[in-house]
Amino acid sequence: MKVKNFGTSNLNGAVAIGIDQSFGGFAITAIDKDQNYYTEVRKIEGTGVERLSQARSFLIGFLDRYEVEAVAMEGYAFGSQMAHMAGELGGMIRIALFDKYRSDNPKAAFPIIVPPTSLKKYVTNKGTGVKKNQMLLAIYKKWDVEFTSDDAADSYGLARIALNKHDFEYEKQVYDKLTVK
Repeated sequence: MKVKNFGTSNLNGAVAIGIDQSFGGFAITAIDKDQNYYTEVRKIEGTGVERLSQARSFLIGFLDRYEVEAVAMEGYAFGSQMAHMAGELGGMIRIALFDKYRSDNPKAAFPIIVPPTSLKKYVTNKGTGVKKNQMLLAIYKKWDVEFTSDDAADSYGLARIALNKHDFEYEKQVYDKLTVK
């Protein structure tokens, strides 16, 4: 299992979590109220249930390090060629979060599901036509955080959404649309 790390794992107090799930680059970011962050990206190997089990172990191991306040995860891209596997992975993550937090933390047990276009809008103020390298650049310009992995960058953007601190009106508008019950 290949691992890339970004940021510092020494965070203060409760954190918001962003999850950009895929088997090729499963990325998780934790960010605290002071905007210190830590991101890990792993390539999940194997096939079938073995991959899902490895992904779950990575997720739970990461979450166990922190006091998690809220979670945002990437929604499904409807044109995906691997929709079945993406659905299984997304479902496994939602069940793992529910099992871990249902009794004491509904904001973590029921993650904010963020469609890819909403994430792009939150980061760049444009919902469509944004390429991966533009997301990396926008995150660097906006928050002075540099990534070499688009998976890491997406998980960071998702963690910023879960953090629920907005610097711009368009960020608040995206957040409000995502959290309407």
